[in-house]
Amino acid sequence: MQPKIATEIINNQVIYRRFIEAPVELVFAAWSEPERLAKWWGPDGFTLSTQAQEFAKGGFWIFIMHGPDGHDYKNKIQYLEIDRPRLISYRHLGDGEEEPNVQFLSRITFAPVKGGTDLTMTQEFPSKAELERVEQKYGAIKGGQQHVENLATYLKTAVQAGL
Repeated sequence: MQPKIATEIINNQVIYRRFIEAPVELVFAAWSEPERLAKWWGPDGFTLSTQAQEFAKGGFWIFIMHGPDGHDYKNKIQYLEIDRPRLISYRHLGDGEEEPNVQFLSRITFAPVKGGTDLTMTQEFPSKAELERVEQKYGAIKGGQQHVENLATYLKTAVQAGL
């Protein structure tokens, strides 16, 4: 049986690919609407609180990921490019509290295909060493895989419920 998510590491990039059984407009909405983001964002066991979001080029999203360990992980991203419903790119700016901060670029593409959407999420770190540090400290690659799978699970439920 093939895994549902394909993950590829190329130098300082991690690329996740996943077919999602939902229309592209709904998949895009799940990435852009705070009430939808709260239902799936993050690795297994995490919940999400949005403090502020301006979903526009140059806008910021400030949020807290509440970990299953009871720790709150503050995050801030800046949207770099939005092409509804094909593309979202952003710079993750870390939390402003920890040194060195976790910073990377994310590019998410949404391609409509028969029966759903092909999603590709690329995370680009400043260097291969930084990717390795973040993977060792936070388990970032497994977390990214869980992140995409949680999206797919939420969207399957949303489609079945007609949301």
